[in-house]
Parts: sequence; structure tokens; C-alpha cells
Amino acid sequence: MKRLLAQIGITAFTVLAVAFYLPDKVTVALAAAASLTATAFLFIRRTRKTVYLPVIAITIAVSCAANIAQTYLFVKPLQENCSGSDKRINATLTDEEYRSYSKFYYRLSIDSIDGEPVSAKLLLKTARKIDIEPYDKISFTAEITPNENAYYLSKGYCITVNTYDEDFMVTDGDSHPLYYHIIRLRQSLRAAFDEYLPEDAAALCKAVFVGDKYALGTDIKDDFRYAGASHFVVVSGMHFSIICLMLYSILRRLRVHRVVTVGAALCLILVYMAVTGFQPSVVRSGVMMITLMGSRLIRRVGYVYNSLGLAGLVSCFVFTPLGIGDIGLILSFAATFAVVTWTEPIHRKLSFKKPDNLHKRGINAVTALLSASLAANILVFPISVFVFKGFSTVTLVSSLLLYLPIELILLLSLPFCILFYLGPLRYVALILSWPMYGASKFVLWVVNDLSLLPFSYVYIGHVFFYIWMGVTVLLGVIVIARRDNYRMLPIAAVISMIILICGTITCAIFDMNRTALEVYSCGEGLTVGLCNRGDLYMLSFDAKSAQAFELLDDLSRRYGSAELAVCSRKHDFKNYSRLTDKEFAISHYLLYYDTVSYDGGAELIPADSADSFILGEGATLTVTVAQGKVLSYLTVDDTSVLIIPSKFPYKKIPEEYRTSDIIVISEAGDGYDGLRCGRLIVSNTAENADISEESMAGCCRELYDTRDGDITVDLR
Repeated sequence: MKRLLAQIGITAFTVLAVAFYLPDKVTVALAAAASLTATAFLFIRRTRKTVYLPVIAITIAVSCAANIAQTYLFVKPLQENCSGSDKRINATLTDEEYRSYSKFYYRLSIDSIDGEPVSAKLLLKTARKIDIEPYDKISFTAEITPNENAYYLSKGYCITVNTYDEDFMVTDGDSHPLYYHIIRLRQSLRAAFDEYLPEDAAALCKAVFVGDKYALGTDIKDDFRYAGASHFVVVSGMHFSIICLMLYSILRRLRVHRVVTVGAALCLILVYMAVTGFQPSVVRSGVMMITLMGSRLIRRVGYVYNSLGLAGLVSCFVFTPLGIGDIGLILSFAATFAVVTWTEPIHRKLSFKKPDNLHKRGINAVTALLSASLAANILVFPISVFVFKGFSTVTLVSSLLLYLPIELILLLSLPFCILFYLGPLRYVALILSWPMYGASKFVLWVVNDLSLLPFSYVYIGHVFFYIWMGVTVLLGVIVIARRDNYRMLPIAAVISMIILICGTITCAIFDMNRTALEVYSCGEGLTVGLCNRGDLYMLSFDAKSAQAFELLDDLSRRYGSAELAVCSRKHDFKNYSRLTDKEFAISHYLLYYDTVSYDGGAELIPADSADSFILGEGATLTVTVAQGKVLSYLTVDDTSVLIIPSKFPYKKIPEEYRTSDIIVISEAGDGYDGLRCGRLIVSNTAENADISEESMAGCCRELYDTRDGDITVDLR
């Protein structure tokens, strides 16, 4: 029975993580199949005597049922009941605000909606900062919309409010719970770093020690992602083990009683979990550390898989079934399982068995770090590629170079913060800040240089990802079927890596030489981009706020910036200015108004009706202005594309444009049935798209819409 807790916990966590990203019908089918399997196991004599198989089948069924139950008994009813017209919302701010893409985010706990008591979490997004402190009360009137973003849904925010100029009524909170004082402690720790360290070094130390990932600028976060080092600035098991074991070792050397030592370590774990905001990956690490410390208290060697299984079960109860879908928690759990399982076997293959001199001991130390990184990537790599659509090719190099300086920052941060608030000893904190500053600058220099290397980060399409995963799984099956103690495993791994590298390089070269029209799925509205040999030109931008941030985040990862943005209305220019800021740079604005005030870094290009512009090699954009709207006519070699903004008058469309190879619209207007094209693309909600497609069915040979995702058309 030693492994039963491990198997139940790991199975439950894995099933809930997978079910979060599966369609509901598939989850129901999986629950039914697991239930039938568990029942069958009870009637089979051989499996009836083995407790593991029936328990695992029951665990799968219960996990799927829990996912479906929360979705249909809580999430969907809440979204349906609260969505619609403007509602009066009374809520309490439960944590600090944060800023992303020039928008402020507030995590609220709802007290009532239209006077009716409601117990739920709400994510408030505003264009301006609200003067509010944690656990203050806030009241406002706004429209609530269902939240379909997987990241926030996994955090428990199934409804959201997007607002710009609402009037907010803020009052002081009735009471300040314990977590309020934890937030104040977190703010004090950040203030210590800001006092003695430059801005960039302080931001890195706050991210590493306090888990304040919003302290880092977008450019620095991109550098860490491209260098494959994002895990260093996310509080995880490594951070817990370094800090807690440091305290444990110090107290043991001072000959403090074992019970006091373990008790102090447990208190530090709980406080550290709270200071870092009880992030899912932090709670998982904290539970494992508590289990480890508990085993030391009773002088027993803990079974690490049981600790991991217990962490998985605790996560299921603490964060709810949907909370297991948090990608940070999934990656942390997968990395821990992989490190525990495969680090030692890999290290045995790479290290010297008898390190009888300093040279061999040094090599063994390096191979230990390399083995842990290789083991973690066995599971983390495919998950990251699937979720983030890319991977870093230099992650092993960054792991070797950054582990020691990050460890130094962690080791010094705790005594630094303690000494900073001990008046007579503040000068010691100042001395400690010097090596922290040096380590921070080294880390920032390494990630910046690695991120600038050619092909340091490679984007990969889902089609090729599925091909590569299929081949890799097939190779794994072949290795297992041979039953020769996995001797073919290194060869299979090399073949898999060769396929991956060759495929991604081929895809990258193809992307660098292609010209494609991209129509983005943004609900009601028209957002279109042109990718010409690696450069992005935004030809239309009419995404609503809820979809705009996710869309710009994706474009920022893929392109980093846009060469041109066509502002078809003054409203579009305000959208770009408000949403992009520093996160998504735009080099030139094609603008039709001379009275717009702008103090950004992009160049404004004034334009009149029927002006033409060259968009890279072989692409020409001609614009036509009517009633404050801009019609875009794009030609790439012999292919013509007409992009019609919403409610653009048909009579103002030049006759030579009315017959194009591709026409992109958001909704059909009066007279649009006179258009003719080879391919018509409709960008709108499913209901409105059906109406436009029905009226435009005779105008084209092929008809597409964005209800199922983005549409990409190769023009060259």
C-alpha cells in the first residue's frame, strides 16, 4: 500500500489537468469508460485481488465527474445568470492590483449583484488606475461577461468586467484579515529591494524571491522566455528547498532541538506560501516540503511519490477541479515528477562512477545540473510546445549558467530583508546587496545575450507538433516492446530530436519567406494582419477589449512588433495607443486625422483617399476613405484582397475592387451581394456570421468564417 497514495494523487491530478483542456463530451465519455472499467475489475478474479487497478479506474471516473460537476453546476449557471445588461456590483478587493498591456487588473470577491448575495470571484479590467487598497469595498455598475480565457478560468475567475470610464465608489473595508497583513509584508519586502538595488536588479530579485512576476518589464520577461529560463523567475520547488533547507541547516548547526527546527521550517514554508500569493505551483511545492519536514520530525524517510501524490490531492481540494488547469501548476507538477523519476538514471550515464580527483568532481557537479534539466524537459517540453506554440533551443545552456547566481540571490534575499528592517544592522544589508546586484546583472546579461542568438526561440505549428509527438510516441512504443532494458532509448531520443530540429528549422525558413493574410478570430469585429517575409502589417484592428489582449499577447510572442498599423477610424488609433504601449511595438501608424495628439515613438503617416503604400517586397496597399472609414485593397503579385470595414457604404467601393480574389468582411451591408470573389472570409460571432454568409452565399466560390479560430491564407 506504500504507493497507493502516490498513484491516486498523481492520477487524479493528471486526469483533471487533461480534462480542463478537453471538450466536455470527451470528458463525459472518459468518465463513463472509467466507471465501466472499474465495475468490470470487480468481477474479474485476478483484478479483484489487486486493489490498484480498481482504485485507479475509480479515481479517473471521480476526477472527470468533478470537472463536469463544477462546470455545469457552478461555472455555467453563474455565467448565464450574471451576464447580460448592466448590473450593480458590490465587491471586495482581495489582492494587489497588477498591470498588463496598459490595463489594470483587480481581483475581486463579489458580495452582491443587483442587491442579491453572490459568492464568486470577479476579474475587473480597467483602462485607468483605481485608488483602492486590498480589502477595501468597491461598488460600480457594468456589464458582466463570461470569461473564456483558460488562464483566468483556472484561477477561478469565470466572469469578468471590461470597463474604461465607469464611476467607482470605494470605501474602507470593515476588517483586515490575516492575508491583508501578509500583503503588507510582501510590500515591505519589495520596498527593501527597491531601496538598495537599481530598478532592473530589484525587479529580478522581487520576481525570484517574492514571486512578483509583474515587477519584470515585458522585454525582460521575453528574454527569459526566449532563453528558456522562465522557471527561474517563478517560485517553485527549487526556491522552497533552497530557502527552507538553508534555515533548517543553520538551526541544526546551532544545535537547536529537532522539534523547534522543524517547526520553524514549517512556519517559514507557510509564510512564504502566503507572501507569494498562494500561487498553485507554490502550494504544490509547499505541500511537498511540509511532507518532507514532517518525515524528518518523526525520523522516517519520506516516499517522494507519496509526497507528490499528496500535493496533487491537496491541489484538487484547494484550487477546485478547474484550478488544476493552471499551466504553471501543470508544468511544476510535471517537472517535479520527471526530475524525481529520471534525474538519477541520466546522471549515472553522464557522470564518472569514481570521481577520484577535483576535475572529475567538477564534471559530476555540472552533469548533475544537466541531468536535472534534461529530466525535467522530458515532460515539460511537449507541454510547453503545445501550450506556447514554441520552445527555446538554449534552455540547457541557460540552466547551467543561471542556477548558481539564482541560488545566490535566493540565499541572500532572506537575510537581506531581515537585516534591512533591523535598524543597527542595515549596513550589513547594504553589503549583502552588492553580491545580489552582481548576480542579478549577470543573470540579465546572460538571458539577454542568449535570447538574441539566432533561432534561440523557435515557434512551431500545431500540425507539425502533432506529427512530431506521434513519431515520438511510436518510437517509445518500439523501445518498450523490444524489452532490452531500454538500450534503444538513446537512439530513439536522438531520432526524435533530429526530426524536431529539422522540422522546426524548415518551418522557420518557410515562415521567413512566405507572405500570408491572417484574419484573427476576435468575435464581433474585423482584425486582419499581413505577414510578409517575417514582418507584420496590421491592416485592420477592430477586436473588442476582451479578445484584444489575448490577441496582442499572441502577436507579441510571434512577431514582437508590427511595421505598420492602419487606423481606419480615430477610435482605432486610440485602441492601438491604449492596448499596445511597450508590450507590442508599432513602427508606423497610417493615420487619416491631423488633429490626433500623440507622444509615442512610432512615426505618423498622414494619408488621403486613394493613396498607395508598399508593404514589403511585392505587396501594395491602396486605401479608400469614405465617411470616416477606410477601405483597404491589397495586391500581392497577382492576388488581390479587399478588406471592408463594418458598415462601409457599397457605393463608395471602387468598381475595380468589387471583383477580387479574396474579400474579408465583418458583416454584409446593403448592396454587398453585388461583390464577386473566389474566397469570402467573414469575421464575426457565429450567429452574425450565419446571417452574412446566407446573404453572401452566391457571391463567392469558397466561404470561410473565424468562429473556429484564426484563418491564414498564403498569398505567395
